[in-house]
Amino acid sequence: MRIRETLRRKNQDLKQDLENVKHIVSIARIVEELEPYRAALLTRTLDLIDASRQNLAWLDIEDDILLPDVLSETSILLQRVRLIKLRYLRGLYRTTNWDRVCLQTIAWVHRRHEQTVTYPAVFADDDVSTIPSKGLPFYFFPCLEQRGLRFQPLFFHEFGHVLYKCHEQELDSLVGDFQQIVEAELLPASQRNDQYAQEQARLRQSIVETWYKWVQEFFCDAVGLSIGGPCFLNAFSDYIGRLQTTDYFRQASDLHGSSHPVSCLRLKLLAERAERAGLGRDAENVVRNWNDVANLLGAGEDYHGFYTDSIKTSLVKTVDDMMVEASPYQCSEDDAAGIGWEGRPTNLVALLNKAWAKYMEDPNDFQSWEAKVLVERYGLQELVD
Repeated sequence: MRIRETLRRKNQDLKQDLENVKHIVSIARIVEELEPYRAALLTRTLDLIDASRQNLAWLDIEDDILLPDVLSETSILLQRVRLIKLRYLRGLYRTTNWDRVCLQTIAWVHRRHEQTVTYPAVFADDDVSTIPSKGLPFYFFPCLEQRGLRFQPLFFHEFGHVLYKCHEQELDSLVGDFQQIVEAELLPASQRNDQYAQEQARLRQSIVETWYKWVQEFFCDAVGLSIGGPCFLNAFSDYIGRLQTTDYFRQASDLHGSSHPVSCLRLKLLAERAERAGLGRDAENVVRNWNDVANLLGAGEDYHGFYTDSIKTSLVKTVDDMMVEASPYQCSEDDAAGIGWEGRPTNLVALLNKAWAKYMEDPNDFQSWEAKVLVERYGLQELVD
């Protein structure tokens, strides 16, 4: 049958692609922090080579009843090979010595949770984000921010997405309960049965569905604060602020189905969480900065019914319950104060808080201090050569 030959050719091509991937991964010149990732990627590649061989073996059996299963397995294999080519290889073939900064941050945070302790560290160039696959999460980080300490705490938020994946069933249940609260809050006291009522019902449902992703973002913000303390709050505030009215206000059409809440709302709720955690001064500073920008822009807040103060208590409790379930690393008082960052092995959170303290104290002097730390801690000799 023609389909048999099509499937045979496709599996042979996939097998050859995977053999090429194996060669590229094996010979890549990488920093030592990427060796665990190389090993994990090689293991995954070899498993997929075995899958292609199994498909070819089935095709050698002249039994048409096997063809639907082989077609299904080939389709799955095709998607997995594409992921390796388009995503996972990127972590190896663009590596530089500078990668050691981000890789050590990722490895450090992975080791702080029992379910991620064996996950290898890898990232590639792009805006801050992650693909939180179990066992092999893939992070993205901007090129310039990779080359310093100030924005490393943003990885703590992205790690929150990995934690969510690890506890997906339990956390989905908590999010679902909160969505029911939102839905109840949005229901009118009396309901009409006409076209207008149907449109309003559709909009309410869209808001409820949007909150599935929004709660996850508030949770990941809380994870970032739990791990990093002041350094995360400052890095987060600096990075997400665009100094535009869209920081405070977006059109209702932009909010429906959006992946992230309005930035100002995230900042305000994170600052309130920081204040409850004893970081009142840091919280006050970032809120004051955002308020100053809002006043200069003449920007007002309007969440178009997606958020009201009446659901804040339930939202905070939901995120608190999610934090108990996920149990991320807790920034200590010494971590927050930057105490003990000089020790070996590096106390990462203390170091990052020290970095932000130095930056806030004197931005002009910060660059020389940071360069010295990068040489001593990460072996980036190119800074002095």
